[in-house]
Amino acid sequence: MVPSGLAAFLHRADRGGAILGGIDTGVAVLASCGLLGSRSVVLHHEAEPEFRETWPEIDVIDAIYALDDRRLSAAGGTATGDAMLAWMARTRSPAFADEVAQDLVHGSMRPAAQSQRPQDTTDPILQAMRSLMLAHLEAPLPVEEIAMRLGQSPRQLRSRCSAALGQTPSPYYLRLRLDHARALLKGTRMSVTEIALATGFGSHAGFSRTFRQATGLTPRAFRTRAQPGTQGR
Repeated sequence: MVPSGLAAFLHRADRGGAILGGIDTGVAVLASCGLLGSRSVVLHHEAEPEFRETWPEIDVIDAIYALDDRRLSAAGGTATGDAMLAWMARTRSPAFADEVAQDLVHGSMRPAAQSQRPQDTTDPILQAMRSLMLAHLEAPLPVEEIAMRLGQSPRQLRSRCSAALGQTPSPYYLRLRLDHARALLKGTRMSVTEIALATGFGSHAGFSRTFRQATGLTPRAFRTRAQPGTQGR
């Protein structure tokens, strides 16, 4: 819950044309106040699952920072410095931002679109495949549709994926869904059934069986280890 005084202050600042920013989960304050609209935002990737479940309509992108219209967001850590330099470059000048970076011994400002996560591959087709899969975890796309969207035949995509990632698209997709499930179990208070549905499983039983095969633990046992005191949810 955002204090009413803070919410009123942010809305006044917005009406006055200010750039509003949030670092990591600070973006949730702007979302709670209805101040993001259709803008793209960034927060630390570990905080993304709960944020996406709370505000599914907001576009969260895999980047280290974003300056979209009058909203500045960053993943935290050293990305905060890059975000501030981007703000200076826009509101003052790129030369001024470079001068500040040199004074801070920051080095060159990194591009906003740099991924927070290490990439499994440098193949642009497979990177696009991964992005498509991550965007459709709740309702997984058939491999045939993914291949069509990428301009590949299913056979070409399977061959490409096997050569670069050591597995075909289907098990890779399942891994991404289970990674998301782990993050939700660790970082949210969603029920196991809700998490099953959020990661593309049709039932609690099917999700639990697949999760246990992959991790050796039931979802509840995994959550209990990750969040002591959460037995029974």
